[in-house]
Amino acid sequence: MTGSGRRHERQPVNEPATIVSDGSVADGVVIDVSESGAAIEFSLEKDDKVCLDIGQDVGIKSESLSDRPARIIRRYDSGFAINFDGYDE
Repeated sequence: MTGSGRRHERQPVNEPATIVSDGSVADGVVIDVSESGAAIEFSLEKDDKVCLDIGQDVGIKSESLSDRPARIIRRYDSGFAINFDGYDE
């Protein structure tokens, strides 16, 4: 565990990403990444209709994540946290 109580050290990233789930696509930004997951922020336009819920499988395409399968584990006002397949929350 890290000094913050987390299992893996987070690395700041701040890079563009595409979030894909159930045929929906949204653009976002990878804020930070660790061995087991990442934090993603995104903003939707007024007419965008993307539903992302806790437990939902998503694909995140970005330079550092290279299209890793993941699952949403937490939601925030401006985004969500994901856990990569193969890791438990």
